[in-house]
Amino acid sequence: MNQTMNAPDLSKTPPRSGRTMLGRYAWLARLADKVRAEHAGTEGEYVAYCPLSMGFLDRAGITKQAFDDRIKQNATDAELVAYFDEVVPDEKRDAANRYVLDDMSKHLDEQDAEEGR
Repeated sequence: MNQTMNAPDLSKTPPRSGRTMLGRYAWLARLADKVRAEHAGTEGEYVAYCPLSMGFLDRAGITKQAFDDRIKQNATDAELVAYFDEVVPDEKRDAANRYVLDDMSKHLDEQDAEEGR
């Protein structure tokens, strides 16, 4: 466990919704919240690299290690967006967003309901 800048305490409040756009990416804000919390030891019952997170990263063409490294370097939301914009081609971004927002919409509905959204 290391100190992670702006790590939310997910035992007290949920991460941002998977539908919340960070830059031009769905799921990125939620993933950042969960991974930051995992690194800080405040993830509660959330799993940072759940299957949906891995599906998002796979479609974006970002490895778990590359994302984890950015969080370990205390990347801000803006720095994560800049990194994704630099290395994720538009077609992969669109595929990642379709996966989250379309293919996994029922899962997002369940998450939002469970988290009071």
